[in-house]
Amino acid sequence: MALYLSLFFFTLFSASNGQQTTAPVPITHITDNRGRTALLWSSIGLALLTSVLQGIISTVVLIAEEQDMWTFRFRIAKFEHWWWTAVGTLLMMSFGLIVISFLAGNNNDSVGVLALSTATAIVIVRYAIPSWRHRYYIQSRWLAWTGPSRTAISYRYGPVCGTDRHWERLSKMVRPTSAAPPSDDWGLALKPQKGIAEDPTAILNGLGEINSSMIFGQNWEIGPCVYDDGFRGDYNINSLSLLWGSATGFRPRVSRAINSMPQSLLKSRPFTIDGYNGEGLCLAMGILGRNKGLLPREIVFDSDDSIKQSRGVRRENALRGTISELENTSKWAPRPNKVMRSYYKRALEEQYGSLPSSFTAAATELALIFLDCSPAAIQQWLSYKLEQQSLEVNIQMSRPANYSLENIAATEKQLQTLYRAQYVSMILSINYWPPSGVSRASPTERHPVYRPDLYCFALLYLAEGAVQEAKDGKWQKGAGALKPEWWGKDWGNWHECAAWLLGLKGWPTGLEDWPHWPVVIHEPDS
Repeated sequence: MALYLSLFFFTLFSASNGQQTTAPVPITHITDNRGRTALLWSSIGLALLTSVLQGIISTVVLIAEEQDMWTFRFRIAKFEHWWWTAVGTLLMMSFGLIVISFLAGNNNDSVGVLALSTATAIVIVRYAIPSWRHRYYIQSRWLAWTGPSRTAISYRYGPVCGTDRHWERLSKMVRPTSAAPPSDDWGLALKPQKGIAEDPTAILNGLGEINSSMIFGQNWEIGPCVYDDGFRGDYNINSLSLLWGSATGFRPRVSRAINSMPQSLLKSRPFTIDGYNGEGLCLAMGILGRNKGLLPREIVFDSDDSIKQSRGVRRENALRGTISELENTSKWAPRPNKVMRSYYKRALEEQYGSLPSSFTAAATELALIFLDCSPAAIQQWLSYKLEQQSLEVNIQMSRPANYSLENIAATEKQLQTLYRAQYVSMILSINYWPPSGVSRASPTERHPVYRPDLYCFALLYLAEGAVQEAKDGKWQKGAGALKPEWWGKDWGNWHECAAWLLGLKGWPTGLEDWPHWPVVIHEPDS
């Protein structure tokens, strides 16, 4: 508003003083009268052009936010810092022209000079500089909300979910009938990004009864972009979890979970209603809207030791709290934003109130870590797709024949365990992020960072075999989790935290010594 008022008064006063008389004081004449008039009107023209363009952009942004066109809004936000730089540059040029005109003899334009200098200062200090400072968050927000998503699909569609080529062929075979929400809209673009605009579930629902051999000439039991989490038997869930995104040929769009977000957290500089920094909440909610999978209520994150206590398992080093250990051993220690834990926890419990405390505890930890992370680490972590459970590990366990390994697949119970441990693996991967963003196998060999999904599976599998629940509801000494038949294929300081979060009293000795399998049995406290 201050910007528009400044430009208005500048135009008003400058236009009214377009014809100047020579003052009877010594003046340094840079140009003649026509030149001075040209300078003045060039300055006015630049200011008016800037005002009109800024008005158009502000209107487009307002419409996008009010109409919930969040894919479009987040996409154009990535260029906000360049836009404000252009606006500031145009105003500085206009200011320079009117100063020259003023020095050349149009000395009645003092009010116009003042108005334009105010507008220029407002743009640079209030908008341009902050937009450059927040550009990394804006990019991280785009990655957090538009990355690959997990979507539940019927088991019968598992065989037809293939690669990007297959999805492109499927999208041309059917015409989705379900309407897409406004948040999916890509919006105006000079060069629209290629990719399938439809939602994958809309495409699959239009197929009817069909199998992969009819479409692709090959017969998969489950396609290569689908998780098998083993929930068909024990949980009687006839669904699979499809991982889809730009890697499978779809155009990026924000998760539809954004429609349940508070508007204040979707601003380019988000704050909560109480004035707290909302960046961590926005990034975490974007990720949690995409990676929950089929049964988020089953996810394990035992940060408060409630699972261990219910089983009568007493944690080693009990004087060191699990959360304190996560904070103190973190790459981002001392984690200064940990003081916001109670507020973030309350906000996330309100957002995910129907889910258990394990889920909200993991969500709180993720949001707080994002506040302490470096922007480069967040972007690199998201670009590696480490917010998602490793699809490759899931396929190796559920469909080993796809990798030409011995045909020994994991049991449904083991696949469920892999899924339920995924949030601990996610938190560990960002909390203990290596300084360079790569892991070192040797002084000369470097590899991208990966999630410790298989280790977390082993820890949770051991924890749930160490004690067992008796029929009367009490826990008793278990038989120990037997070594899986497929174990042994070649697959820091985070070990103890990982063990505690997944229900063990400590890290099992020798777990890293492949193919050694430790046997863990607990005697519950009476």
